[in-house]
Amino acid sequence: MKAPDYYQPIMPYLVVKDAERFIDFLKDVFDADIRLIVPREDGTVMHAEAVIDKGTIMFANANENYLSFPAGMFIFSTRAIAFYDQAIAYGAKSVQEPDRREYGLSAGFEDKWGNVWWVTVPD
Repeated sequence: MKAPDYYQPIMPYLVVKDAERFIDFLKDVFDADIRLIVPREDGTVMHAEAVIDKGTIMFANANENYLSFPAGMFIFSTRAIAFYDQAIAYGAKSVQEPDRREYGLSAGFEDKWGNVWWVTVPD
C-alpha cells in the first residue's frame, strides 16, 4: 500500500459512537478535511480519516466488536482558540478556558464522546 501524503508516523485512532455525527463535529469545529470514509455493509463508518491543519486522525464507528473509548488529543495550531470557541458553541464542555502558558495560549474542552481536546496557539 502506498501511504497518502497526509499520513504521519503516528496518528491517533478513535472509536466513537455515531461516527457520522463525529464527522459533523470535526468539520464544524476544526474545519477538518474528511479524506476517506469506508462504510461497513450496515452503512456505519468502518474507517475514516480527517485532516486538521497538517495532522491526521483516524476513527471508526463503535459496534459490538469495537467498543468506544475516550481519548486525549493535543492540537498545536494558530487557530486553537477559534477551535475552542467553536467547540463550546457546538456543545462541548470547557475543561480549561483559554489561558497563557509558558508554551503558548492554551485551552481544553471535552466533546460529546468523552474525548478531551487540548488546543494551543504556539508562541
